[in-house]
Amino acid sequence: MKEKKIKLLNILVVAGGWSDEREVSLMSGKNVFSSLKKNKFNVRFFNIKKNNIDKILIYKPDIIFNSLHGEFGEDGGLNSFAQKNKIAITHSDAISSALCFNKRLLKNYLKKKLSIISPKEIVYNNKIKLPVILKPNWGGSSNGIKFLNDKKIIKATIFDQKNLIEEIIYGKELTVTVIENNSKIHALGVTEIEFNSKHYDYIAKYTKNKSVHFLPARISKSQYNFLLNISKRIFKVCRCKGIARLDFIMCRKNGKMYFLEMNTHPGLTKISLAPEQANFNSLSYQYLLNQIINASI
Repeated sequence: MKEKKIKLLNILVVAGGWSDEREVSLMSGKNVFSSLKKNKFNVRFFNIKKNNIDKILIYKPDIIFNSLHGEFGEDGGLNSFAQKNKIAITHSDAISSALCFNKRLLKNYLKKKLSIISPKEIVYNNKIKLPVILKPNWGGSSNGIKFLNDKKIIKATIFDQKNLIEEIIYGKELTVTVIENNSKIHALGVTEIEFNSKHYDYIAKYTKNKSVHFLPARISKSQYNFLLNISKRIFKVCRCKGIARLDFIMCRKNGKMYFLEMNTHPGLTKISLAPEQANFNSLSYQYLLNQIINASI
């Protein structure tokens, strides 16, 4: 759909929510809203909370631009609401969103479908090599990540399905943004991320100058192309739409690429990775938004 036709649509940017990523969501949403408004789109902004979801219907949107992160936004909740009320919505559908939001489920699915390797999930026994990493099984922005050295804590935590405990892979953090352009899937590039903190945490992600991005990543051409191609295959096999960002780590010891997670609703703030990779391809921020909207109509 051409930009002129998109401008005729009533677009509602939905952001905020009640997850621990609320502030990032508001930053992304306001950035999206400002760009659409500046470019003369028919757009309004909605700060969603648990007690005002139905107020979306008052705006009578043709399409919802889903800028939520975390619960209800990335897990398929808002998509289901939109589908029930026959409203178009950006990003992946409810089933794909739910699959990709659950790290354990996604890794097992990709291992079966594409033989993709990921850090090994820890099974409790006396041979556990410490430290290990604990992360929430769903959620983003690196919230809730801990490094565990105590076997008693591991034993008490390991059977909680809300958590994922894995071996630690030391190496280069790499990320790829994939977008749809006229139903064709494109990988925009591979970014290498350096940071001073113990891991790529919330502060490193969303605070200016707390991390350094190398684009293109400082890896071999064959490794670079492998990540571009496998990211497109993952996007396709998970039936994603619009945009997604995929995170990997290249092991320092053996050079293998380990898949970490996929974000079907990547950040669209001024310092987010997806807009940076779009810019690397001489694509404007507004072009990126157009592709996300186009893929959803």
